[in-house]
Amino acid sequence: MTPTTSQGILESVGSELKTNPPKILSKTAAKFGPQRAEKQRVAILLSKSRKAGANIAKPPKGAL
Repeated sequence: MTPTTSQGILESVGSELKTNPPKILSKTAAKFGPQRAEKQRVAILLSKSRKAGANIAKPPKGAL
């Protein structure tokens, strides 16, 4: 059963990233540190959630 709410989609994508993190995260952590890798993990999480159909607003320009 696939989740239909934005919260459910976020949780399922988050658990997927936790069990099977992308290799780029370890490379980013090694090169730039764990704080930057965590920001990248959140960005990947939101991007994958949006592609899966979650209704998440994009950040305003210049917010990051």
